[in-house]
Amino acid sequence: MRPYLQFYFGFVSACLLLLVSAKPAQAQCGVNTIGFGDVGVIAGNAFHAEIVVTTSGSHDLRRTVAQREPRLVARDSQGRVRSEMVAGEYKRDTGAEAGTNSKEHLIRICDTTAQTLTQIDTLNATAKIIHSRPSAPISSTIPRRSFCSTRLPSSRVAHAQVEDLGDQNIEGVAAHGVRMRTLPQDPGATGGLTPRESLTDRWCSDDLAAIVLTVFEDTKTGVKTSIAMRNIERTEPDSTLFQIPPDYAVTESIEEPHELHNPHSQPIDRP
Repeated sequence: MRPYLQFYFGFVSACLLLLVSAKPAQAQCGVNTIGFGDVGVIAGNAFHAEIVVTTSGSHDLRRTVAQREPRLVARDSQGRVRSEMVAGEYKRDTGAEAGTNSKEHLIRICDTTAQTLTQIDTLNATAKIIHSRPSAPISSTIPRRSFCSTRLPSSRVAHAQVEDLGDQNIEGVAAHGVRMRTLPQDPGATGGLTPRESLTDRWCSDDLAAIVLTVFEDTKTGVKTSIAMRNIERTEPDSTLFQIPPDYAVTESIEEPHELHNPHSQPIDRP
């Protein structure tokens, strides 16, 4: 992974890592998938929007992150979820476009009907289709949890205080907020590390089936990062966004088995 891309993923992931009650996005788009990252997998509720990451406070990371281009997200009426981000800009070394700068767009498409996760790299004109491992559908007699109930932290989170923030209209959609304050832990229980106290606000809309705002604050440094959904359009996105360009090199594979280990987690639905 390129250093710049690795830094960006690492920093933004760190902002959300403390939300141990919210399941991480996994490379799986099977029949029981509830959400793909911060967007629910649900048919008949199409939309497209931008995800804007901004940082404020006295910190060197502020300038770098603030300059990132918005990430695009879309869900079509079939329930397919697509995300796109600009990973960086690079100068081409060979070919007819040698010497020119090109942006690398990384695209991920979750299709639970086909049970595939498609990863597209526009800079290298490649695509990889990952097929989910077979699994039996959850029984229809078991009530399906709402998307927000799987993404907002609960009072069962270890080493944290959780506060209900109530309801609020954000970017034109009704959302419910929860604040989680992580508490310093005994260094002996964290391998010698002493996590800083931090605040994380998460606002989720069950109507949209998506997280519309996350605000992470380091209470010691005052550095605050927000991941906000903007320009929400509740219309059908262009169908070509969910297709692999015909001239791309395509490879296919089957999802590898994985196992999560989190001693503080509670039994919850699969993502």
